[in-house]
Amino acid sequence: MKIPRWSIPAALTVALAAGAPATAAAAPAVRVSAAPVAASLSAKPAKTTVTVKNSGKRRLSGLSLSVASAKGVTVTLAGAKRGRLSRALTPLKGGQTARVTVTLRRTSRGPQRGGLAVTVRRNGKAVAKTRLVFGPTEQTGSGPAPEPAPNLNSLAGRYFWGSRYTLNGIEQNTLWFTGPDLVHTTATEGAWPTCGAVSDVCKPYSYDAGTNALTIDGKPATLTGRRLSFDDETYLEFGFPPAGARWDTLVTYSNSSGICPLYCSYYTEELTFRPDGTFIRGAVASGSGPIVDWAAVPADSKGSYEVRADRTLRLAFADGRERVETVALYLNDDGTLKGPGEGLLLGGDGYFDIRD
Repeated sequence: MKIPRWSIPAALTVALAAGAPATAAAAPAVRVSAAPVAASLSAKPAKTTVTVKNSGKRRLSGLSLSVASAKGVTVTLAGAKRGRLSRALTPLKGGQTARVTVTLRRTSRGPQRGGLAVTVRRNGKAVAKTRLVFGPTEQTGSGPAPEPAPNLNSLAGRYFWGSRYTLNGIEQNTLWFTGPDLVHTTATEGAWPTCGAVSDVCKPYSYDAGTNALTIDGKPATLTGRRLSFDDETYLEFGFPPAGARWDTLVTYSNSSGICPLYCSYYTEELTFRPDGTFIRGAVASGSGPIVDWAAVPADSKGSYEVRADRTLRLAFADGRERVETVALYLNDDGTLKGPGEGLLLGGDGYFDIRD
């Protein structure tokens, strides 16, 4: 039996007047990414780069960057005081990027693979998070083969997503280029839609790769690498995980409705994906995946997951129900996939690893 996303209980809080603000899992005006260290961590220092970008239009000050510590891993953050794992960042103009070098080294009994939380704060409040992954991932070696990178000379088959804060919650926007001249403009939900003709959700577009000239529904748009700007909105490109992919992460989707902050309904869903192909849904997954007592989790909040060849994710609950969503991951500039914690789209909703 198929079930809609919110038919099983989610963490729901109704706040009136001066209610607490919603936890925002969608990407804010500040974005942070960390280039993974592909090789197993060793005693030899391994350098990587954390990139912080002001994706808004206004100048941002009061930013700081921190990297979490881990037992058995020595972390050095360029620009930080000796022994510190945080540092201030210079103010960033709209669209400006800061890059910070991070050096990792394994001590005698430290892990060869794993991840470290990376957090950007503004005036002490977290505004963007990601994970710095080191060592081989579950998708390397004998794992499933990655999908081919998209053809940069065409938009057909490419998927862009963006979000912004509004008084009614986080507005999520989708551009799914279904073919050479039509783009689907609403959430993809449980299956990848097709466009046969112009409609309310299927808009015409034209793209000339030679001149990089792009129009959508008669309006000009700008495509720069993996970033697309259209109608005062910014979209980033997503790719598709290979069939059979396995993950080891916890991701959260949060949003709100109403007129915030006067009165709002907040809803949150957590999904823990485990390398053995099982998942846990909801508040019971608030701990790290490997140490959750699987037997104690109710059957309607756990099961197995499958990334399928049709670019969907199937969640098969232990009580016999199922949920199917389209699935996509953020792309790096070189077309490789980022980890699911940096941005996982399920049916057009953005899930992120927001742990400290």
